Amino acid sequence: MSGPSVLAVADSDSYLKWAAWTLARLRSGAGARGTAVVVRSPLAPTPEQARSAVTGTGVAPPAVLGPAALARRVRDERPDVLLVAATGPVAELVARAVVRAGGDRRPALVTGLPGMALPATVHGTGWRRWADAFVVHAPGEVAPYRSAFAGHDRRPALPVTRLPFLDAATPLPGTVRSGTVRSGTTTAAGSRPVPPHRVVVAAQAKVPATRAERLGLLDGLARLADDGFEVVVKLRARGGERQTHNEPYPLDVLWAAEAAARGHRADAVTFAVGPMADHLGPGTALLTVSSTAALESLARGLPTVFLDDFGVGPEQLNVPFAASGCLVGLADVAAVLRSGGPVPDPQWCAAGYLHDRDELGAVVTDLAAAARAGALPPLGPVRPFSRPRHGWSRVRSALPVAVSARLTR
Repeated sequence: MSGPSVLAVADSDSYLKWAAWTLARLRSGAGARGTAVVVRSPLAPTPEQARSAVTGTGVAPPAVLGPAALARRVRDERPDVLLVAATGPVAELVARAVVRAGGDRRPALVTGLPGMALPATVHGTGWRRWADAFVVHAPGEVAPYRSAFAGHDRRPALPVTRLPFLDAATPLPGTVRSGTVRSGTTTAAGSRPVPPHRVVVAAQAKVPATRAERLGLLDGLARLADDGFEVVVKLRARGGERQTHNEPYPLDVLWAAEAAARGHRADAVTFAVGPMADHLGPGTALLTVSSTAALESLARGLPTVFLDDFGVGPEQLNVPFAASGCLVGLADVAAVLRSGGPVPDPQWCAAGYLHDRDELGAVVTDLAAAARAGALPPLGPVRPFSRPRHGWSRVRSALPVAVSARLTR
């Protein structure tokens, strides 16, 4: 019997990246066959973002479909598994499309979040309470999600697996795996790490949150440049482009408007797009508040810093990193990097997101077999978790992307 057939449905750049890398892992580990599509919404990635998201996965850049076209595709292709990689309201919209597709059997519904998923929230699980399986990426996420889904009287499978894009993030030549000894490029085995000369900043839309904080971040980066570091801000989207989360104060726009007035050289900080992997080479350190790109950096053995200037808590999305050993303030970054970078805590690495467990392939194989046999429990009607949000999502997905995006500005 051939491996599971999987159709991945995404709605934004970060979810598409997670979906494409998850398909790649299922292809190599479970013999799965799979393609990806994007469901139409204002968050739909641009062609450039889509190409970046699938780079290195072997997954073709996706077509963009509305909910009705998606339902027809599910009905015609009859995939064993639907990998629903989308923000909550859109994920629910996809589940409802599966119900509308009908047929004598339904696909298994597997979903998850494209990064660290704590805290487990009522809303996050409410939008996804129809799932047969919810993927978690750290052992410590299992119990909170089991409890959160139980609050909706649901008990999906909770397979633990590493974030899939970490599969390609092997330690670079001359570096060591995070959590064993000090990260950083070394001149010879056992010698002191060579300080990085380049700092890549993983930008985020939601943190830091305020305009003043984001300007403060840019000021700190300009000081790093004055200290002799090459500073590159890796953007998820250029100013004006949509991404998973709305970005009210794009860093590149703020820099262009304010750098000169704040006394900074225009070229002190540069901005780039493209796959994060392209920016994480030898001699590089990664700086962020809470981006999952830090896990790619740590897996490559590169010096990695989580900035704590803006607080540590759920609003900063950095609670999972609190015990990493890598929290540093902007004022201390230059000195810490010159010493080779912070030392990630080995226990945190093993218990968190740098583990080696992979339960997803077995779960998907079992669910695919149940789907083929028509043995999955009936899905029943997927009632909207929030009718106003559901209605708004339906309107946005029914319109052309350009029109839908204008409605949300």
